[in-house]
Amino acid sequence: MKKIETVPETKEHLWQLKDISEKDLEAAKEFNHRYLHYEELKYRTKNEEERNLIWTIMKSMRTLNEKKISLFGTSFCYSLTSDLLENLFLLEKRLSGFFEYHGKEAGESKMRYYSVASFLEEAISSSILEGAAVTRKDAKVMIRKKIKPVTKGQKMVVNNYEAMENIKKIKDVPLTPEMIRDMHRMIVKGTLDDGEAWEGRYREDNDTVVGDDDGKVFHRPPDFKEIPGMIADLCEYANIGGKEYTHPLIKAIVLHFMIGYIRPFTDGNGRLARSLFYWYSMRSDHWVMEYAAISKEISASRTNYGLAYQYSETDGNDLTYFIKFNVNCIVKALDSLERYVEKKATEKKNARKFAEQNPELNMRQATILKDYMNEEAFSLTELKNRYRAAYQTMRLDVLDLEKKGLVRATGKEGKKILYMVDLVRMSKGEIEKKDGKGETEIGFKHMKLIRI
Repeated sequence: MKKIETVPETKEHLWQLKDISEKDLEAAKEFNHRYLHYEELKYRTKNEEERNLIWTIMKSMRTLNEKKISLFGTSFCYSLTSDLLENLFLLEKRLSGFFEYHGKEAGESKMRYYSVASFLEEAISSSILEGAAVTRKDAKVMIRKKIKPVTKGQKMVVNNYEAMENIKKIKDVPLTPEMIRDMHRMIVKGTLDDGEAWEGRYREDNDTVVGDDDGKVFHRPPDFKEIPGMIADLCEYANIGGKEYTHPLIKAIVLHFMIGYIRPFTDGNGRLARSLFYWYSMRSDHWVMEYAAISKEISASRTNYGLAYQYSETDGNDLTYFIKFNVNCIVKALDSLERYVEKKATEKKNARKFAEQNPELNMRQATILKDYMNEEAFSLTELKNRYRAAYQTMRLDVLDLEKKGLVRATGKEGKKILYMVDLVRMSKGEIEKKDGKGETEIGFKHMKLIRI
């Protein structure tokens, strides 16, 4: 990532400018619609004098919709552009109307599995953003089977997952410096190179910078002596806010930015910043955000994430660049969530049809598959009690389903083995069976996938 230079200062206002051509005015409007940084104008306007004129016009226009935020004795701002307002309006409709649009499949109990899946994806993506060396496949197995993490990357994922779970418990608690330190302890537990003494402890020098391996420094955080006061100010902003109303999603994004700006700890600041974003989103009753994996979208645009920070800091602390980037990531995350819910709904419909029509299943097995299509784990003891059948009968039925590839063991609860229905295989109408040589074949029995 390249280092972005501070934008040139503009002393004139639009009304002071003379001889503005229609071409320059239209260019400024177009560039402002996309909210380009001065750095991006260099590739669109070669003439420096013309570029500076267009930039002056752009900056004058931006002040018309500008909102101020005063924190730590520093002035920050953001502009409510037309596309940002439109996105916030549409996001509110999507966030508040999720149950209505997705009906039964988005019910509170049925969303529990989606919560686990999205929290897991968020934990993995947020860790990878911070350099965790772990594959998605291994991380998912580790979390679902509750395998104790060994490597630093594995610990980062587990820590993030547990931190996300904890956010649900503290979402109604006012933010305090101690709460931020507790969140940090949970996120970095057992992963810091400097040792556990620095878990939840503010940095005590100015050696922490944001840079690359070539020695380029993109951001120098404030002096470490200012951290306690800055964190106290940030908590007050989160709990009370400023003189003017701030949209909850914008405030959540501002909290995200400010942790990255202050960098109060020696490590784990990025994960903490994204955790605070989730905390404030849930606190503001945007409950659907619990199921949206934002870090996955950020990770897919990692360079632009870094540039959004730089653009904001080098343009007079204009947070619009960072806000727009994150809002776009939220939109993409909700798109992914909706596709995921719709996919699961289709799988369940197909799986139900499969269970009803497949002659290789007995009635008990078909009932188990239909009853546990919500992807909740079950044990043999639970089946015995639920269906009032002998333990051995349930055991043989489940072992046969496992052999057919329709259920799979996912972990343990104490000494009990937990199983889950394999909806993907059921939705495809697949049954595993052994041929005479002991090899596995895949059979497709009495099923056509329905188009819905």
